[in-house]
Amino acid sequence: MVVFRPFRGWRYDSVVVGDPASVLSPPYDMISIDMQESLRRLSPYNVVHLEAGESLDWSAPTTGQYTQTASLFEDWIAKGALKRDAEPSFYLLRQQFQHGGGDWSRLGIIGCVGLEQYEDRKVLPHENTEAPAIRDRVSLMEACGANFSPIMSAYRDAEGSLSSVFQRAMAETPVVDVPDGMGGRSTLWRMADPEMLSSITQFFHEKPVFLADGHHRYDAALQYQRKKNQETTSQGAIDYSSARDRGAQAHDFVLMTMIGFEDPGLLVLPYHRVLGGLSEGQLAQFQDALFEIFEANPFSSEGDQSADSLVAQVAEKGTEGHSLGVVGPALLGPKFHGPQLLTLRDGVDWRKWGSLAVSEAWILEERVLKPVLGEATLDHLGYSHDHQEAVEQVADGTNQGAFLLKPFPMTEFQEIVGQGQKLPRKSTFFYPKLPTGMVINQLGGVL
Repeated sequence: MVVFRPFRGWRYDSVVVGDPASVLSPPYDMISIDMQESLRRLSPYNVVHLEAGESLDWSAPTTGQYTQTASLFEDWIAKGALKRDAEPSFYLLRQQFQHGGGDWSRLGIIGCVGLEQYEDRKVLPHENTEAPAIRDRVSLMEACGANFSPIMSAYRDAEGSLSSVFQRAMAETPVVDVPDGMGGRSTLWRMADPEMLSSITQFFHEKPVFLADGHHRYDAALQYQRKKNQETTSQGAIDYSSARDRGAQAHDFVLMTMIGFEDPGLLVLPYHRVLGGLSEGQLAQFQDALFEIFEANPFSSEGDQSADSLVAQVAEKGTEGHSLGVVGPALLGPKFHGPQLLTLRDGVDWRKWGSLAVSEAWILEERVLKPVLGEATLDHLGYSHDHQEAVEQVADGTNQGAFLLKPFPMTEFQEIVGQGQKLPRKSTFFYPKLPTGMVINQLGGVL
């Protein structure tokens, strides 16, 4: 269903930049101010200089920041720090990492996906986006004419159709094999063999893709494409609506890494909720609404009360149905002591609320918080993918309570998103994140 094409990627030359591990970074939206400063000190060629700009606060950028970034990008090319591959290629990325006491590995194909409108149901989003973050990425693309980081997407391949292609690629010497700065190791193979390229391209002609991480970058790419097309039509050319019709103009595509849903290394971790700033009256209403739907029971006495133990019990109970943990006496009221494990009350027919009610986060926000807080819900609600952080924010008084959630199930994810519905904000935390700086895609001219 999608156009997935090889491209001539720009990659770092280690002869010029030194240690390849020193130039990688996490995705821009995972970089704190302190982390950005640390990455900048790591290497003058670290991709954070491009991806997040020279401002220490990328969330409040200035026009000058984008201009400086564009000049730096051009300077690196002129110095030979970045060199472009001679032939169009796909790139196979293997990420090896640890999680939950185990060793994991996953594979992703890096290429360029033809931009499609969401209503065509070829590229499937699962969350809404916010205008300021989109404007930031559009401004960066306009100044630099490049994608510095790939969007993460998922596809279905139950038959393992691409396995032989992967094995053939990994039989060759990788072009990059380094620690990725995120606690794992990233290995990259370049695939330029025409037969391999054709196999991959043909495979994706029959597949929709599900956006995992990078919704703002995809929306920014659509806006950038629209602007470029308007410039072209003003010169008397024909306006095409999609990359499929237009051909291989680079601005009709966006850099993307494709990972199979069936890959055991495609981990989805939960996003937890924290709640604060509620008055006594609001807390009383909240408790009434909460316990109309859920019943509370103490966590197992066999485990400790650590955040690790609590989330493990939530996930285990979640295999039987809805479950979430609550930490914070203010949210629960005086009759409860210690963290509580919530499950649906007998007789609660969650299916009548629609397919999104499979999500505890949706029930919490739509059936408990919004009836009490209305439009002010987001003023009181926060998100954290780190359960330790969420619990600590209750202990230190930053928030009144925390809700510990289980991971969003992938079967339901595919069903709901495939139907065209959006999940509640911050429903999924795909792990690990993709490293930025392995391959860069330039948007000028022909792909």
